Amino acid sequence: MNTPMYRASATTAVPTLTVNRVLRNTYALLAMLFVFGGITAYAAQAAHIRLGFLPFIIGIFAFSFAIGATRNSAWGLVVAFGFAGFLGVFTGGNVDAILYQYRNGGELVAASFGLTAGIFLALSAYAMTTKRDFSGWFAFLGVGTLAILGAIILNFFLQIPALSLALSTMVILLACGWIIWQTQMIVRGGETNYILAATGLLADIFVLFNNLLALLGFGFGED
Repeated sequence: MNTPMYRASATTAVPTLTVNRVLRNTYALLAMLFVFGGITAYAAQAAHIRLGFLPFIIGIFAFSFAIGATRNSAWGLVVAFGFAGFLGVFTGGNVDAILYQYRNGGELVAASFGLTAGIFLALSAYAMTTKRDFSGWFAFLGVGTLAILGAIILNFFLQIPALSLALSTMVILLACGWIIWQTQMIVRGGETNYILAATGLLADIFVLFNNLLALLGFGFGED
């Protein structure tokens, strides 16, 4: 789930050629960022690198600021790949923990990946084809993201398992909402910066995967 940094109108008049260019560039960059994030995730898992919660939170805010500041320059691409690598390292640590904790860890990782891919493709297709306007979701998603982030930080100190599961479920729902909103923003011309668009969708994909992995581990993990 990305820090809200998009314009909140999906009705901005933008030439069709511009929208098509942004859409094409967004998904081309998203594919490259995903591959790079996957490589760093594999490397982190193989090296048993696990990123702590507080460094992760600090990194998310730092990269959100840096992406926003460099989005209109070549440095934005450098920061975007750094962000993908950062998400990959964090994800690799979670995958390593699942593989270590559960006998069927490999199956859980594969199932989480399949579910993430299926959900992302389905939601993207829906956002691109529906006539419904989701621009009004921005405020709800933004407030919900901040509220859940605060609850996650609080639970880091409380360590309540039931709350962790509830938060993972809510994070998954929010990530789905962000995917729909961000995709429609691109398609309808509300977002014209492909670096912001690609990194936002990438964050949603990794958030979705990690939280699905946590839920699957709890529900179907074999000790």
